[in-house]
Amino acid sequence: MGFIRWQTAVDFLVLAMAFYVLLLWARSARALRIALGVVGLHALALLARQFDLVITSWLLDFLAILAVVLLLLVFQPELRRLFMGLDSALRRWTFVRTTPLQHHREIASACFDLAKGYIGALLVIVRKDSVGELLEGGVSLEAEISSKLLRAIFQKDSPLHDGAVIIEHDRISRANTVLPLTHRPDVPLYYGTRHRAAMGLAERCDALVLAVSEERGEVSLMQGKSFYEIESPAALIAALELSTGGPPEKPAARIRRILTTNPTLKLGALGLAVLIWSMSFLAAGTTIRSISVPIEFRNVPGGMRIAQQSIDSMEIQLRGSPWIMDSVNLGNRIARFDLSNLGPGWHQLVLAPVTLELPPGLVVDHTTPTRIAVLLARASVARGK
Repeated sequence: MGFIRWQTAVDFLVLAMAFYVLLLWARSARALRIALGVVGLHALALLARQFDLVITSWLLDFLAILAVVLLLLVFQPELRRLFMGLDSALRRWTFVRTTPLQHHREIASACFDLAKGYIGALLVIVRKDSVGELLEGGVSLEAEISSKLLRAIFQKDSPLHDGAVIIEHDRISRANTVLPLTHRPDVPLYYGTRHRAAMGLAERCDALVLAVSEERGEVSLMQGKSFYEIESPAALIAALELSTGGPPEKPAARIRRILTTNPTLKLGALGLAVLIWSMSFLAAGTTIRSISVPIEFRNVPGGMRIAQQSIDSMEIQLRGSPWIMDSVNLGNRIARFDLSNLGPGWHQLVLAPVTLELPPGLVVDHTTPTRIAVLLARASVARGK
């Protein structure tokens, strides 16, 4: 089995990561269908090129570009959330706080002002886990976090007062959002639909969910499978600080979380990367190109020297796809020969194609000459003359 170039490994990882980000962004049904359509069109275009279907491949490429433009135009809010999510992930990686103290104060002030007026409210503070797949509906806001805005959203005459407000990436990202209900048997009897929805989301992810009761004028915090009644704004601020500003995540735990989060999407991205990679690089090439490469000898035995060699360079014919040949720098290839374990005298050497370090999709079709001759002599003999 030939060795794998580090450039090949990096190329494949970048391709798989690009597909993962695409699938992560396109989890909604419409976006996913269009995104998979783009990938499918590109794959068909590559297949058409292999069969020399020039017009068909051109048409498929055009349709793929058109679909990408459609994605950019129709799904601008989703793209914005994607880049904001990447920014948030980068900041978490570098241990930068994502929810400043001032935001906690604004949230606490709004919750207790609403509680005093016996106005119901439901707020979700997103942490590390994605909650998009758990939510339904909602209106995109992307607004600054402020007590005034939160109070206005939950006023009974507001069109957004039903459902939950989603606080993510230091902003109020959505309002009027529907949360999943809990089915736990131990829910207090005085908890209504709002509190059951808060518990339903909290038990499915690591988000913090705040519920304000319009009957009792109380503020409750749901975290995991636990729920607490909060007595004052100061107590709520302290609870939010403790929950969102804890000790930095250990490197081993962070790596484990990265590897185990969204396994289905990761497997899908890996499968798409393998498909595109195979069609792009491993299909039989239709172009042959000749290059001249210098010869290099490695691992010359100690006390030996190269007294004579039949040639200084070789002509090598490569077979592969034209676009791969045009994308790779073929001018820096070297024909390397290993002289380890060879004794003095003449030796016939055959080029091992793996020593050329060719990328996938390029193979050695022929070499001229097919072998070279090299004479090894003891270095001491040369010095004695």
